[in-house]
Amino acid sequence: MEQGYWLRRSRASLAKAQAAISAEARLIHFDLAGRYSVQAANCDTPPIAEAAVTDSPPDITEAQLEVLIPRFYERVRDDALIGPVFGNAIADWDLHLDKLVAFWSSVMLTSGRYKGNPVAAHSKQLSAITPPMFDRWLDLWAEVTSEVLLPAAADALQSKATRIAESLKLALFFRLEPLSTITDLHRQD
Repeated sequence: MEQGYWLRRSRASLAKAQAAISAEARLIHFDLAGRYSVQAANCDTPPIAEAAVTDSPPDITEAQLEVLIPRFYERVRDDALIGPVFGNAIADWDLHLDKLVAFWSSVMLTSGRYKGNPVAAHSKQLSAITPPMFDRWLDLWAEVTSEVLLPAAADALQSKATRIAESLKLALFFRLEPLSTITDLHRQD
């Protein structure tokens, strides 16, 4: 029995899902980078649809990322809203662009080249970052990916970027009230 079994950080194929958890329910989990994991659960949920697991990502190459990332960050640096934040945060742009190509290679090509921590990196600039800046970043990302890549590849990168931005915003800005504060507010009612 394979209850609670995670096939972590690997792209799931239908064959893997079927072999790993046979008649048990198959639940797809997306991590921060949008990669698939499969979890087995002991319930009567029907198997996931084949398309949900076997749709292959559009053809994106390392060479395309090496063109896309510098072009995108050139646009970012020129932007009135987010450019100053990046300008103040990045001392060595060549090193930073290499790191970002490695990040997107890991996210889109599952290369495993990126070894950093995006939340920690963004946390260092928290006093200068606002939630609307993520929207501006995503707008510029959509523009540049659409200019540089075929539509399917651009859509895939935009979708991943949206999920990553939401995860970063939650990590940086979402804070629950302490339980004592919530309890005190209910007592006042």
